[in-house]
Amino acid sequence: MSLETEVVKVASIALEHYVPVRETRDKKLLFIHSSGHGSWMWKNFLNYFAGKGYDSWALNLRGHYLSGPVKDWAVVGVSEYLDDIDQAVKRAGGNMVLVGHSMSGLLVLKYAEARKLAGLIVSQSGPPQKVLQKRGIQIKMPEPPKGRRMVTDKAILPMKDREMVKAILFDKGNVDEESVNLVLDKIGEESLRAAKEIMNMEVDPGKITAPLYVLGFDGSKIGIQSPADVNRVLADEFKARDYKIIEPGGHNYMLEKNWQVFAQQFEAWIETD
Repeated sequence: MSLETEVVKVASIALEHYVPVRETRDKKLLFIHSSGHGSWMWKNFLNYFAGKGYDSWALNLRGHYLSGPVKDWAVVGVSEYLDDIDQAVKRAGGNMVLVGHSMSGLLVLKYAEARKLAGLIVSQSGPPQKVLQKRGIQIKMPEPPKGRRMVTDKAILPMKDREMVKAILFDKGNVDEESVNLVLDKIGEESLRAAKEIMNMEVDPGKITAPLYVLGFDGSKIGIQSPADVNRVLADEFKARDYKIIEPGGHNYMLEKNWQVFAQQFEAWIETD
């Protein structure tokens, strides 16, 4: 079955749109990428859900992949990314489920405050820093490899080392080289300002009315040390309807060999209500 696809430009963003042969579902889907990524990371899911009759969209935040370049990352923060999401939701329209991964998981939670949405799926996104502080949880991130420059004063630099990409973004033995090549080819810079603001912003669980589902990840696989499962903390704090943990699977599970397992999990959640 051949699906129609298009790239839709709106202001400073670009959306990939996968149009089902016959739209048979009443909910539309908008996938939002993680740090330095783009709509390309969701290619398997876009094909899967469009094939199931969902009108499926993936956003490229400003400065990412198909969207226009950003000249100065210092001017890009949470407010700008929330505006990008709003532009995308208004363009796609309809009964919308937002899917946020890692960095964008917290963005969709913030966006969902006082907005009517059909659902939220948040994957691999710990809670805001203030929630962790309230619970006395401290996270220790792995040290970057010696001699590698990971950030500038304005941007997080993309990983371009094959072994690093495989070790940090994928579960060992669970990824084809084609997916590794895709990341190496497409991954780009990320706003350092936005990354810092996202972790420190406040999100009010009481203002979120959309049903929430959380897909977690065992961060110890990549050297993250924490006394608690931060994805479980997020699910508890925001009263998620359900919580699952990726296993087997890495940060970029949507590009791994068993990606369809998680697409099916998403589908089950989407069809719950």
